[in-house]
Amino acid sequence: MNTLAKTAVILSTLVSAQAFAVSFSDYDLDQDGYITQSEAKVSDTLTQIFDRLDVDRDGKLSMEEFKDIES
Repeated sequence: MNTLAKTAVILSTLVSAQAFAVSFSDYDLDQDGYITQSEAKVSDTLTQIFDRLDVDRDGKLSMEEFKDIES
């Protein structure tokens, strides 16, 4: 991979990470570090995939679980 392509991949990753962080904060309305099912209801998509993302089945999404939304 040439230098230009590597730079493009790095920049794309940084932009995605920044957009991702804002998205988690947008859903975490009470700013407790978790997205509850109630908070997720602002998005039909997140509501539909909530159970798949909630790996530990505690009824809330941590930042780590939410990161799986990109995969």
